[in-house]
Amino acid sequence: MNVRRRVVFSAIFGLVLGNLATAQIPSPEKIAASLGAEFRTAAAQPPAKHRGPLMREVEPLLIQQARYLVSELRPWSRDPRGALLPLLRRTPSSESGIRPNAHTAKGLALLVRLVPADAFPTDFPPALARERALAMLRYLLRTHGASGETCDDGKPWRDQWQSAYWAALTGEASWLFWDDLSPAERWLAARMICDEADRFVGVTPPTNLRKDSKAEENAWNSQVVSLAFSMFPAHPRHALWRETAVRWIATSFARAADLTRTDPIDGRPLREWLTGANLHDDYTLENHHRVHPDYLACTYLLSSQVPLYTWGGHAPPAALHVNVEAINTTLKRLALPDGAWIYPNGQDWGLRRNVDWFEYHTAHAVLYRDAQSAALLRANLATMQRMAARTPRGSVYLPSETKLASDDAMALELPAHAYALMAQLGEGPDPVTETQLRAQLAGRHVFSAGQFAVLRTTDSIATFSWGSQVMGQILPLRRDQLISPEPRGLIGYVGLPGLTREIPVVREISLAPLTDALGLSGVLARAGGTVEQRFAFLALPDGRTVYADLLRLTGSARPTLLDLGTLGVLNDPKWPSHTGTRTLVHDAGTRTFNAATATSDATVELHSHWFNLDGLGIVVLAASGIPRYVPAPTGAAGRLEQRFHLNAISADTLARTDASTPLAHGVFIFFPNQTPTETRAAAARCQLRNAPGSAQVDLLLDDATAVTFDLANTRLTVSSPK
Repeated sequence: MNVRRRVVFSAIFGLVLGNLATAQIPSPEKIAASLGAEFRTAAAQPPAKHRGPLMREVEPLLIQQARYLVSELRPWSRDPRGALLPLLRRTPSSESGIRPNAHTAKGLALLVRLVPADAFPTDFPPALARERALAMLRYLLRTHGASGETCDDGKPWRDQWQSAYWAALTGEASWLFWDDLSPAERWLAARMICDEADRFVGVTPPTNLRKDSKAEENAWNSQVVSLAFSMFPAHPRHALWRETAVRWIATSFARAADLTRTDPIDGRPLREWLTGANLHDDYTLENHHRVHPDYLACTYLLSSQVPLYTWGGHAPPAALHVNVEAINTTLKRLALPDGAWIYPNGQDWGLRRNVDWFEYHTAHAVLYRDAQSAALLRANLATMQRMAARTPRGSVYLPSETKLASDDAMALELPAHAYALMAQLGEGPDPVTETQLRAQLAGRHVFSAGQFAVLRTTDSIATFSWGSQVMGQILPLRRDQLISPEPRGLIGYVGLPGLTREIPVVREISLAPLTDALGLSGVLARAGGTVEQRFAFLALPDGRTVYADLLRLTGSARPTLLDLGTLGVLNDPKWPSHTGTRTLVHDAGTRTFNAATATSDATVELHSHWFNLDGLGIVVLAASGIPRYVPAPTGAAGRLEQRFHLNAISADTLARTDASTPLAHGVFIFFPNQTPTETRAAAARCQLRNAPGSAQVDLLLDDATAVTFDLANTRLTVSSPK
C-alpha cells in the first residue's frame, strides 16, 4: 500500500491503522533477533543520589509545566493512542511540528524517572505523565521513517537539518521508558537513533567563524551519536560512533588557536580531532550575523551529554569540556542580576528566556564547581518561580514572551535535565553572594575578535559593539531590566527614500588606551554612504557614560528621517520585576507610559535638557533635534519594546540642510541609578565648553571631570578634576 493510499485509508479507518501501518516493520521474530543483537540494551538507569533543597524548589516548576503541556496534547489523527502538541507554525514534519513534542517527551520521561512520587499532586500523578509521554513516543517513533508511516503532511521527519537533535531527545525518552515500549516501538527507536547517528559517520563537521558559527549545530548533531554509542554496546559501529561523537563534540566550540594544540584529548592530540574553528580566540562566537550569547550558552548541548554516557556505563569524553569553562567566563561578564544576559549585538530571539539558562548555570555549578554560576542559577530559579506564579495552571511563559515554537516544551525539558544533573552529582558549591558576584564581574572587558566591549560596575553596565551590529547600551544592573537590546542603540536610525533596510557600516574605529574606563570613537557610513556619522562613546568606572555624534551629508541623496540617540525601553505588561509602566521625569513634569495602552498611545515630543527614566538619568548637553518617546511597540521578539529618541530631527530641518552644514549633532550624558532630583542637579553642573555641532567636543561632567571628543580624528581624552 503506497503512502498516498495509506493517508486516504487512515481518514476512514483510523482505529485500525496501527495494524496496517506496520507493513514495513520486520516480523516479530526479526525484531526479537535485532533487539537481542545489535539493538541490545537495557532501560537507562539515571542515578538519583541526591534530592537537595534546590531540587525541591525545582520540582513544582517541572510539574506545573508538565501539567500544562499534557493539557495541550491532542490525539494523533491516525491513531488515537498517539498524542502530540498542537501545531503552532508551518508543517507537521518540520521543526515546529516535531521538536516541541520531542522536548516534551524527554522532559516527562525525566520527571517520571527522577522526581519522587510524593512531589506530584493528586490531579497529576506520575502514571498520567508516563502514559502521556508514551503516547507522544508512539507518534514520534512511528513517523520518523522506519515504519513507513508519515506525519499528517504526508512526510516522515527523518534526515532534516535538525532531525538528529529531535531524534536524540526522542531517543533519550525512549531509553528512559525502554521497559514500557513494545518490541516494535523499541525497534523503531533503535532504528531512529542509529539511522540519524550514521548520517555523521565519515562526515567532516562544518565550521565557520563569521556571521554563522556551526558550534551549536555540531553540538546538537553530536548528541544522537553519543546516544547510539552509549545505548547499543553490541552494535557493529559502536566504536565508530564513539570516534564520530568525539570529533563532532570537539569541533563544536573549537577556536583557531586550538588547531595547533597537541595536548591529548580522548587518545589523540586535540588538533587531530579538529577540522576548523567555530569560536573566536577571545571565546566569543557569531550567529545570526552578530556575537550571540544564546549560542555561546549552547555549550549546554555538550554538558547535557555527561549523564547520557553515565547511563550507558561509559566515561564521558574529555572533548565535552573543550573551551566550555572559558566560554562561561565570557558569558558571566554579560550576566544580568536575574541570571539572563545582556546582548551587546541585539537580540533577535525572545528576551525573557531565563528558563533556558537554568540548565546552563546548573551545569557550570555542578560539573565545574563554579560558585559564581551557583549564584546565577539561584537568581534564575527565583525569576522562574516568579514567572510561574503568574499562571499557576499554565505555562511559565506568557504567549507574548516566546518566539520559538519549542519554547514552552523546552521550559520543561531543560530544567528537567538540570534536575537530572543535580540528582546525579549534587547541587554544586555554595554560591558567592550577590554583592560578591557584582564585585567580581566588575571591570573593563574588551573582546577584540568579537568586536564589542563591556564596562561593568557593581550597579551598572555599558556596552558598545562595532562589528556586524553597531550599537551601544547603558543600563542600571537590577532585576527590572530597563533598557532593551535595541539594534540601533545610541547611533539611531537614518531613513532614505527607497532604502528599506539601512545597515550602518564601520569605516573607522579607535579604542582609547584606558585601563579602567571604556572609550572608543569611530566613523560610520549610513544609508549606503549617503551620510557620515562620527561618534564617540565613553563609560567611566563609576557608570557615568557619555555619547556624542556628528552627522554630515556625503552623498547626493537627502535623508528623510533621522532619529538619533536611540534607547530601547522595555515595558512588558506582566513581567514579574516591574509594574508595566515606565515613568519619565523631566524639567516640565512627569510622563507615564503604560504598557497596556502602548499600541494606541501617541508619540510624545518633549522639550527638556534632562530626563530621568525609571532611575536612568539623562542629560542632553546638545541636540539639533528634539527628544521623542514612541510608545508603539517595535515588534521585537518576546518583549514589549519602545523607543526613546533623544535627538529626533524634523523633516523640515532635513529638507533645509545642505552639505556645508552638519545634518545633526548630539551630546548626551547618562547616569545609571539616579533619582530625578539628582539628575536635575547633575544637569545644572554639566557644561559643554564649545559651540554645539563642532567636531571638537569639550565638556565638563558634574564633578568637573573633563572629557574631549576629537570626532575629526577619532580620539578622546579624559582628565580627572584636580
